[in-house]
Amino acid sequence: TESLQLSVSISASATTVCSGSSITFTAIPVNAGVSPVYQWKKNGSNVGTNSTTYSASDFINGDSISCVLTTATLLTATSNSISINVNATVIPSVSISTDSTNIITGTVVTFTAMITNGGTSPFYQWKKNGSNVGTNSTTYTDNTLINGDVITCEITSDATCASPSTAISNSITMTVNTSTSIKQNNQNSYDVKIVP
Repeated sequence: TESLQLSVSISASATTVCSGSSITFTAIPVNAGVSPVYQWKKNGSNVGTNSTTYSASDFINGDSISCVLTTATLLTATSNSISINVNATVIPSVSISTDSTNIITGTVVTFTAMITNGGTSPFYQWKKNGSNVGTNSTTYTDNTLINGDVITCEITSDATCASPSTAISNSITMTVNTSTSIKQNNQNSYDVKIVP
């Protein structure tokens, strides 16, 4: 009588993950009989428990997972190996700037955002005094600013493994002078000449 061939293969819930993410591996036995023993291995060292599944979140890039199955009659089979790609976590950030924070009413002011770890298509949400303004752009232009207005920018990063995915910039507080106050200041200045 031809004997049935013993084998075991494993699959993974993911093979490319961010640092700290959990992965579950599942063993699929063939002709293992009753109550086989499962020994999971990471880089050749024993891990996990006697179970058809193994889950962990402490992987580093290049880790290799396999499983050795032993039957009740002490026959063994070793599974395929699965290598794990682990991407490091990145932290997005954003800062904003403008040419001048002390202006006259009606002046056109452009604010510019500079980001780090924003990914390929980050989303920009400009805010004036906490309310959404502007468009999804690296710049925001405003000519209706009043004294004390505060401008910020919040970004949403699409970078791989960005955590958290959002970041809020520094705030810029505007000083806005009316044209009347500027004229008054000019009227109060005098040239003093000393004649011998």
